[in-house]
Amino acid sequence: MAIKKKKQCEAEQVTRRKKNVDFFSLLPDDLLLEILRKLPPDMLRYKIRFVHRRWFNLITNRILLDHASLILEKPTGSDTIRLIDIREEKHGLKMNKQYLDIPYSGRIKSWCNELLLITDLDREGTLYIFNFLTKEGSFLPECSTTCGGHYGCKCGVGLSYDELNGVYRVVHVFMGPPIQCELLVMKGNVTSCGSSKWKKINGPSYMGLRRYYWDDPISVQGRYFHWDVHCSKYLVSMDTVKERFRQTCLPGCDKYPMNNRYSLVEMGGFLTLLHKVSADKVHIWMLKDFQRTKWGIFRSISISSYVGSSIYPGSIFPLPVTSVKSKRYLIFRKPGSETALFSYDLKESQMKKLDIEIAGNEHCVVQSTTASF
Repeated sequence: MAIKKKKQCEAEQVTRRKKNVDFFSLLPDDLLLEILRKLPPDMLRYKIRFVHRRWFNLITNRILLDHASLILEKPTGSDTIRLIDIREEKHGLKMNKQYLDIPYSGRIKSWCNELLLITDLDREGTLYIFNFLTKEGSFLPECSTTCGGHYGCKCGVGLSYDELNGVYRVVHVFMGPPIQCELLVMKGNVTSCGSSKWKKINGPSYMGLRRYYWDDPISVQGRYFHWDVHCSKYLVSMDTVKERFRQTCLPGCDKYPMNNRYSLVEMGGFLTLLHKVSADKVHIWMLKDFQRTKWGIFRSISISSYVGSSIYPGSIFPLPVTSVKSKRYLIFRKPGSETALFSYDLKESQMKKLDIEIAGNEHCVVQSTTASF
């Protein structure tokens, strides 16, 4: 009788273990992708991809190749944070807006994969990390050297991802003098971030004309950081995986010197530079190879179609914000108090105002993902 009961208990345990098996985790990526692609696009974008991290990466990087995501936040509280998802369809762009519930009292500084890096007004000099998927958050250890609270113009912070080692890096660059830098390495489990420690690394010895202030970087592929240092010859770049700074020479020639008339943006997984070469012409350059610093002209566009006078009076130059990953549409922001978001269709050479209201004091943060291109 005892032996029979023991076998019965063992059979019940095996049955329970089978019930707890996540069979989706056993599927290879290609089969899981085929299943996910059969679901409605809106369900994939706004619900399914936030189930857990693997689904998020597959849906974001392998299915939603046409989309761009950005966060708009006002300085008046967390109830004013909006997630804007822009996707390409046959007849143009379609947008979805939703409000986010994020526990914070500061400003979002960087967004990589599912993590947000946020300042905290109540704890000067402190950064807060928040996970979109798990809704978990944690304060990071205080920086080893204070920069004044991450709010002024002497500090820049960014969040990157090392796909090979499965860790995130928080990069903190600030004015010394000279320019200093420190890193915090952490795993995706944000609740264990408090035990991480900042380490100092060699900062860049070159800074162009930025001798008294610094900025948050332009992030590309979740790994490479780039800073516009107001120099006509180079950018300051960083490979966050190798934890190394370098000068990235700018493209161009003697006929069209840069002369600081350029803007930077991430486009289709590449650093992209928009250079105003004359009153009616803009060159769009792409950094095709970061390691070898190989630039190529992606397009040249006419300023007359690029910024029509009916949209931008006078000589106001729009600021590039992001792009859809097909590289057909660039998203711009009109500077000034009467700001707005616009899309430029590189195929049709048309600029259109997007159906998104944006205030002059709204801060814009673009998502950086680790998709392979």
